[in-house]
Amino acid sequence: MREDQSTFQVDLRGIVDLLSHHLYSGPRVYVRELMQNAVDAVTVRGAADDRPALLLVPTDVAPDGRLHAMDSGVGLDADDVRTFLATIGRSSKRDELGLARSDLLGQFGIGLLSCFMVSEDIEVVSRRADGPWVRWVGHADGTYELTTLPDGLDAGDDRATWLAGGPGTCVTLAPRRGTEHLLDTVSVVALARHFGSYLPHRVVVRTAEGEVEASLQTPPWRIEDPERRRAACVELATAELGGPPFHVLPIRVPQAGLDGVAVIGGHRAASASQGRHRVHLKGMLLSDQVADLVPEWAFFVRCAVDSQLLRPTANREALFDDDLLEHTRTEIGAQVRAWLVRMASTQPERMQRFLTIHQVAVKAMALQDDEMLRIVLPLLPFETNQGRCTLPELMRTTDVVRVAATVDDFRQVGSVLAAQGVAVVNGGYTFDLDLVRRLVDVEPSAVVEVVVPGDVDGHVRLVPDERLGEVAAALADVRAALDVAQVDVELRAFAPASLPALLLDEGDRRERREVRAAAAEADDVWSALLGAFDDGGSDRPRLLLNDTNPTVRRILVLQDTALRQVAAESLYGRALLAGGRRLRPVDTALIDRSFNTLLDRAVDESGGTLA
Repeated sequence: MREDQSTFQVDLRGIVDLLSHHLYSGPRVYVRELMQNAVDAVTVRGAADDRPALLLVPTDVAPDGRLHAMDSGVGLDADDVRTFLATIGRSSKRDELGLARSDLLGQFGIGLLSCFMVSEDIEVVSRRADGPWVRWVGHADGTYELTTLPDGLDAGDDRATWLAGGPGTCVTLAPRRGTEHLLDTVSVVALARHFGSYLPHRVVVRTAEGEVEASLQTPPWRIEDPERRRAACVELATAELGGPPFHVLPIRVPQAGLDGVAVIGGHRAASASQGRHRVHLKGMLLSDQVADLVPEWAFFVRCAVDSQLLRPTANREALFDDDLLEHTRTEIGAQVRAWLVRMASTQPERMQRFLTIHQVAVKAMALQDDEMLRIVLPLLPFETNQGRCTLPELMRTTDVVRVAATVDDFRQVGSVLAAQGVAVVNGGYTFDLDLVRRLVDVEPSAVVEVVVPGDVDGHVRLVPDERLGEVAAALADVRAALDVAQVDVELRAFAPASLPALLLDEGDRRERREVRAAAAEADDVWSALLGAFDDGGSDRPRLLLNDTNPTVRRILVLQDTALRQVAAESLYGRALLAGGRRLRPVDTALIDRSFNTLLDRAVDESGGTLA
């Protein structure tokens, strides 16, 4: 059997378009890539002269109307150009030059492709040591020309003056239609400062008014004077990281060569939204939208950091998720946790203010960390049917800490149990049920019990048979009125007397509804199988009418049957709303009907006038 071997056919124009237009988030990054290439070239050269590391000449300043980026780095010869510019996918200059991963910021050839987002052509003129000058022009269609310039450039060309001063590389861009504003003075100055303000190399922008320094600023967290450092960090947090902070925490991760600040937000953050962080690599801004720098529970934290060793992704707009990033994430989380521990033990009032803002985040953290659980659980306030209180406060009034698993269950049982002096915690909010259950890990003597709607039966009294006989006909009318809502009606006596009716929907009844609904939709075989597990019990919610409530007692002795039924519908609607239940169409119709009927009766009896 004959096998044919062939090589892939590559559409170079398509590859260039893919890398230059789809690898990066937008055209603004071209300045960052030019700066990165310049810094790397200077690093490789290992020497300096009187020229800045990079001089940027915007289009509205340059005589030829093009943007020029001229660096004083190692420069390129013809072989370097073929290696780094003319072959997409070749190994980076780090590998070619035998440098460590931490030495350079990126890859010259790939980074330069970002310039195709703002220019159809990229012209590179370079000189390495005392070698000949070379000129490379790359086009967006994937073609290029490479020539040697034995006589250099014309004397009037700024690039000639620049390269006469030593080795280096000059990148020249003519703006694409629609991108002219990105290559003018205003944009170039803003972008150079945005991406390179913390670079340890001189980056200069030539303007009509003179040269503007765009780099060599000290990061706020490295300012030596403590007061100035604190003020600068607060200013950074306010301007760049989401507003005035609750606290600015210094952070260091030596294994990643990382230092910076973790900003604790001064307003509540949504738990579903991860914070976005401002990350610099060796002084160059990677992005101010970097995710996954802190643990998921720390969504109230935003960081501004600089790292020497974390790795960027290919587009240099995110961090490569490797073991070092995982270690960094864990270490930052540990430092945030340690700060919380210190604050809880030494500044309890401030800790309470923090909990008011970021309670959900702290709860999540406590469930993941036993030490945090022991520290913050006694401080966390919980909603109960007797008001908000902490678990230690609750334990001083009861031997058993009772908790409802859902907000719906809490609404059903809370008022009845409160009247009996029984406290119940609302465990329906995020993490609250799990936290209350873990109370025994903090206080081994604690007893935690989950209550369900069916537990109310132990706190309501049966009505004597004689009383049931007296109101049997009235109860039959009420049951007939509410049959359309699929509700079982029972007459009971319970406190508080002010509560006329209580709607209970126990778990076993809900399960029966679900099974029967599934059986109704299934084929005969599955329907029969599901039916075999049906115990025949009622699947309806229970409406308990309170025989100690004066309104209920008056309704049950009404001679007007129609009015009694409407009143019963009104009691059911009130119980629905008090329990926070989702209304079905039949419930909405029933509530509307009872309201309108009672209103019409009231208007008719008053003769249309107010007493």
